[in-house]
Amino acid sequence: MSNDFEIKRSALSISTSSFNAFCEELAKNDNKIEAHPLRGWMKKKSPALLKGWQKRYFMLIENPQDKTWKLAYFDNDKTNTRPNGAIDLSTITSISQVSKKEFTINLPGKKLELKVKPQDVYQKWINTLNELRLTNNQERTKRQLSIEQNIKISNDSPSKISTNQKNFDTLTVQQAQTQKEKQRNSILIEPTKDNKKKKNKENLNQLSNEKMIELVGLKEYIKNMNEQFIYQRMIYGYLGKRSKGKVKYFQKRWFILVSAKPLYQEYNDEKILTEAQLPPWLELDTITYFKEKEEGKPPKAKGDVRMIDCQEIIIKDMSKSKESGFTFKLNMGDRLYHLMADSEQERKKWQLALSLSMKTTKEIHNALKIKIKKNIDPIIQIYDEEHQLMIRREKIKQKLEQDISKILIQNDQDLTILVKQLSELRQDMLESMQACIVKDPQRKDIIKEYTDIYHEKICDRITLFWDEHYKQMQLPELLLLAQWLHDYLNQMKDFFNDDRIIYGIRVLLNIYVNRSLENLEPVLNTIIEQEKTQEPTFNDQQLLITLTPVDLFKIINEGFDMAYKLCPCKEISQKLAGFGKTILQQYQYGIQEMIDEIQFSTSKLIAICNNTLSLHDNTKNYCKVLQQIGNLNQEETDKLFDSQKITKNFVQIANICRDKIFYFYFNNVGMHFKKFYLELQIIDILKIIIEPATETLFQLHDSFSRKLWKQLLDSIVLYYFNQFIISCGKAKKENQKEFNIKLENDKVILIQELETFIFEKQLLASLKPFDDMINFINEDSLSILDPCKNLRMYFGRAFTEKTIKSIMCIRFDLDKEKKKDTIDFCKNLIDDINKNEPVENQNRIMDVLGQEEEQNLDEIQNQQQLQQLQQQENRRADIFLDFRNDDQLQIPEQQEKRSSIEKKEFIDEGYLNKKKPKQKGWDYRYVRIRKGQMYWYINANSREAQNKINLQNIDEVIANSKKPANFKIQLEDSKIYKFKTQSKEECELWIKSILKEQNQLDSTVLTIEAIKIGNGKKAIIQDYDEIARKERQLQKQEERKRKRIERENEMKRKQQEQKLLQQQQLKELGDKPKSNQVEAFEQQREPDYNQKQSTSCWTQFLIALGIERPK
Repeated sequence: MSNDFEIKRSALSISTSSFNAFCEELAKNDNKIEAHPLRGWMKKKSPALLKGWQKRYFMLIENPQDKTWKLAYFDNDKTNTRPNGAIDLSTITSISQVSKKEFTINLPGKKLELKVKPQDVYQKWINTLNELRLTNNQERTKRQLSIEQNIKISNDSPSKISTNQKNFDTLTVQQAQTQKEKQRNSILIEPTKDNKKKKNKENLNQLSNEKMIELVGLKEYIKNMNEQFIYQRMIYGYLGKRSKGKVKYFQKRWFILVSAKPLYQEYNDEKILTEAQLPPWLELDTITYFKEKEEGKPPKAKGDVRMIDCQEIIIKDMSKSKESGFTFKLNMGDRLYHLMADSEQERKKWQLALSLSMKTTKEIHNALKIKIKKNIDPIIQIYDEEHQLMIRREKIKQKLEQDISKILIQNDQDLTILVKQLSELRQDMLESMQACIVKDPQRKDIIKEYTDIYHEKICDRITLFWDEHYKQMQLPELLLLAQWLHDYLNQMKDFFNDDRIIYGIRVLLNIYVNRSLENLEPVLNTIIEQEKTQEPTFNDQQLLITLTPVDLFKIINEGFDMAYKLCPCKEISQKLAGFGKTILQQYQYGIQEMIDEIQFSTSKLIAICNNTLSLHDNTKNYCKVLQQIGNLNQEETDKLFDSQKITKNFVQIANICRDKIFYFYFNNVGMHFKKFYLELQIIDILKIIIEPATETLFQLHDSFSRKLWKQLLDSIVLYYFNQFIISCGKAKKENQKEFNIKLENDKVILIQELETFIFEKQLLASLKPFDDMINFINEDSLSILDPCKNLRMYFGRAFTEKTIKSIMCIRFDLDKEKKKDTIDFCKNLIDDINKNEPVENQNRIMDVLGQEEEQNLDEIQNQQQLQQLQQQENRRADIFLDFRNDDQLQIPEQQEKRSSIEKKEFIDEGYLNKKKPKQKGWDYRYVRIRKGQMYWYINANSREAQNKINLQNIDEVIANSKKPANFKIQLEDSKIYKFKTQSKEECELWIKSILKEQNQLDSTVLTIEAIKIGNGKKAIIQDYDEIARKERQLQKQEERKRKRIERENEMKRKQQEQKLLQQQQLKELGDKPKSNQVEAFEQQREPDYNQKQSTSCWTQFLIALGIERPK
């Protein structure tokens, strides 16, 4: 290249006075280079398999030495870049057209696949390349022969020789840079020529703002809005926008921005504009700029600038700039927008409006993700105008009370009007507080003013309405008011805490539950009374039942459904748990009293037993309802509903009914064992005892009938061996063998007759005394100890030394010495057992096994009756109502700090099994929770984590209901991680720890502290029902106290009269009364101790323990 070219090219950066002359001179100097100035972008297919097509800049370059051409390609079109490769066109064997935009350059041992658009450029490249490769045919032919020889040699050799496109000389590089430099200069010159023309054209065709608003389609949306409301939120007009190209010049564009809040300080309102009111293409607080088209056609949107991404607005100092105008810049962080206004006033107008828009959009798109619905700026402006605190508080109070008066315009005639007006007031309060909390800095002072005025007004209106209407309010209205307070508490919990609201909710729910129980009391009594009159029916399994379980749980379930529908909160679930518990306990206590007082038929007793199973199933189902629908955990359900206690009470009632059935059918079992042992026919006795009860007991569920048959068998065995031991003392020597045979035969008979009623294992265990007794009457002195011990363990303390002596009477095979030694051995064994075994309240039918007394049967029946009565009292004592309103709060005069420390354990690291993705296996990994992240490692000593989970991205942590030791973590993008622990407890611990860490992260976002109020203030909702109930209780206590005093006075009067009567009788006897007269007088004074002495031993034992009172 000539020196003149270099000089003139360098002068381009110094002076631009004569571009046209310079271009002509440049063209003259470079005519040779411009012979084939074909260059441009094409796509080249990469030789790598996976890279595909690559965009490259191609250029034709001529070598001036040998007059050959090369095709060079680059990564870009910059002047300082070296070629990626260069192809000598003389080496091209052929050019194949693959499609309308794709062609292939075939080289020896290689091919180059290219794509280019449009069609005319595509054809131009093919024609030019074909023309250049056909020049100098002679030289080309020589080179081609040389290449073919190289190919032949390479095919015969183990390592092939390939044409290297990346081998190019320095001259090629210089030629490429020269061509690019020329192209750059032509680009710099060309826009400058028409710059003034374009600018003049833009100014001539510039449309008015109103016309542009109409053309972009905005006018249709804003024509129905308040004109001042919408136009005070808009800024629009023509601005110059600097181009993005290498040549920087300003282009006229029409700009518009619509903000959610007013953009001008002289106007302000409390509304927020939403995007639903605007065209779909228009985003709030976003600059949209348009390029004009022909007149009458809609302009084309060229781009958007979101003000939320704008970091700052920079006013450019134009005094040091070569450009003219009023320029400002928008710093977007990754880009600068240069905009130019026509005047300083217009620039300031845009600057102020965009600054306000930046603040607005940051408040709208706040980090707390709160949807702002109110513009709080006018209220803040009123508050900030004054410097004195008292004056500013008075002004803001007047403004807020004025706003309240616009909402509370009706009298609270009923709950519907009250809730409607208070909801509007609550919504206005919430929107105002949310707008304050997203301010930077947060306006806690305004929140405090709203709390003092709005909140207290809400509390006063509720209190006034409650005091006037609490008696007339229906049960659903109580729930609606409680739900409103619950929603109010949840919405305001981030701003303030008032224990009066919590107390009011609990009072309302307590009143609801208590009134519901009072209303249901007649219904519940009817259900209990139906047990007397309702005849049992057969179910599908041919078991006798009544409809009591259905009716009972229909009340409970319908009560839960209705209450939870009107007030779906956890507090009502807690109260409804106690509600269901109370109803079931009232039924249990009522049916228990009825069973004790009324002689039910066996069919009804059987039905009550069978109902226990259905009641148990319904109790479990209600627990599930409380947990799944009512959101109570297992611990809360156990504490409030106590299903185990309820089920235990039902089982106790069933056991009482079972005992009554047993007493009805098998009370006289002992009467059949009054004969001599060898005369007893066990098969006949069983027939007499079992046949009357068999058909009826088949109507009893197996779980109860088998226990009843087992109880019968134990009773038969007891009476059987009692008569056996009594008969041993009357037996003769020849009877010993007969006793043995009868024991074996009777055991077989009992097994055959009762095996259909009792499980085999239980049957054999109950008949084990037969084997032990056979061994006892046949073994020698030392071997007899094991059967003796077994018999003692079976019969208990009734198996005494006297029993052993009676049995030994049949041991005719032993002499007196051996009998005595055997008895001593057995006595010592029994004494040792009695010492080690604690004395318990054993309900024994007989005190000594084998003792024969005339009055034994009557005494046994009396003891059985006493035991039955005592058992009923004990069971009744277990079945009690314990639903109390212990959780009612008393508002303290001085609020204490909530500094209760939760004593809960958490886990932050340990081994877990992690599910492999898309596989069935599990990986054993060490997991750590640190600073909001959950990491897992190969083992505890690993330094690098395999992966991690950001706990802030967790959507929920779910325990596996089927596999309690497993849980899964679901992220917001629906990705799931599954983990497995060693136990259910460990699983719950991990879930609790993850949620705790996540909650701590969430709590750091909201920095405002809730204000605690309500100290020493009157409760919003007074429990007047409880007050009236306590007054009634007090009146009852006073009445009981009055009656007690009257009874004591009456007793004193009678004692005084008795004393006077005795004195009068003594006077009538004279100075020396006869002995028989004194005895008669003493008998009148003293109580009848003989009657006390006739009381049974069991009753005296109960009196000594304090369980029974002496009569």
